[in-house]
Amino acid sequence: MAKNNNNHKAHPQSFWNESTRIVHGSKNADPLHGGLNAPLHLSTSFKWNSVEDDGGYEYSRTANPTRTVLEEQLAQLENGQYCSTHSTGMAAATAVAHLFKQGDHVIISEDCYGGVYRLFSNVIRHFGVEVSFIDLKNLDGVRNEIRPNTKCIWAESPTNPLLRLVDIKALAGIADSSNVLLVVDNTFCSPILQKPLDLGAHIVLHSLSKYVNGHSDVLGGAVITNDPTVAGRIHFLTNALGIGSPAFDSWLILRGIKTLKVRYSHQQKTAQVVAEWLEKQSKVKRVIFPGLTSHPDHELAKRQQKGFGAVITFEVEGGKVGAKTIAESTEICTLAESLGGVTTLIEIPAFHSHASMTDKARQKVGISNALIRLSIGLEDEDDLIGDLKQALNQLSKIKIHRKGQYNRSYSPAGYGELQA
Repeated sequence: MAKNNNNHKAHPQSFWNESTRIVHGSKNADPLHGGLNAPLHLSTSFKWNSVEDDGGYEYSRTANPTRTVLEEQLAQLENGQYCSTHSTGMAAATAVAHLFKQGDHVIISEDCYGGVYRLFSNVIRHFGVEVSFIDLKNLDGVRNEIRPNTKCIWAESPTNPLLRLVDIKALAGIADSSNVLLVVDNTFCSPILQKPLDLGAHIVLHSLSKYVNGHSDVLGGAVITNDPTVAGRIHFLTNALGIGSPAFDSWLILRGIKTLKVRYSHQQKTAQVVAEWLEKQSKVKRVIFPGLTSHPDHELAKRQQKGFGAVITFEVEGGKVGAKTIAESTEICTLAESLGGVTTLIEIPAFHSHASMTDKARQKVGISNALIRLSIGLEDEDDLIGDLKQALNQLSKIKIHRKGQYNRSYSPAGYGELQA
């Protein structure tokens, strides 16, 4: 397929059920030899048939056969027509951000991923793009924020890290009536749990580094749409900015996709058990997980998603020191950034994924220093609960020390006293 169009449309196999499409999405990826997996094309350049006929590919920054297979499969899974893949999730976000020019206005979820906040606050704004970070759950507020120069509503559902859901269909109605684009970051759900294009979104974003690849060994991003004009512009920007997905990374992600559904199914079941256990613990102040009836968007999650995901956010006693105590005391839950892999990861958003947000911005949306984000992997649920239990028990070793301060009775070197 000619790379100049980048119109990687879904295969005829798109009528197959999802599990089958995941495994056989690249069935015809190696028509020459019949390999079960897509070949890895490491050539940077490709021979032209003639001066005016590139034969489909010319240079791997522009397009690569392995990347094409990945783009076709992702388009299938999201029920989209066009897909462009990128070197990272932020590269995909950067491509979409460059759809907007000086004088345009973009509305973004106030509790968006810290990297997106940084991109628009510290980079895109300098190009003369106006940015409003608002609560997208307040639909009247969204309507009131739309201006004549508004070009986009940028949403996450669920959000990172507070796991707030937005009504995608309702936002799509507002976007359509105002002639603006609705962008939905679908990283936390993956195509397995949610298909925003089916709900009216115009662009779907993914960090493929997370659930789609699922093994914490490659970075990647994707932009998927049904709009040929948007697809063409994204393809141009991807080539011009040099942010396309490398061939080897594309090949690794294709390998990861094959186990996406079985991985995520197991992770969700474990997450539900762990979230219910955490909610019963006296040292846990609150648990945020869409699968709990206590979650304010529980009913929306049941209606809009095919599952509740595998990320749990919870807040513990002891403020910042309490959160650090938990994060540094777990043994199975690994203290590391990112999510969606086979290994359970634990982090404190205020110091990790959302450190790029200002203190004021974090406080406004409710990202406290005591907030912990847990991404459930493929470990045994009893082992994870046992690990969290022993970590929570460490909180009993923290003693209140004057106003709002805490002190560890077993302080490691250099830890000292920290404000809660």
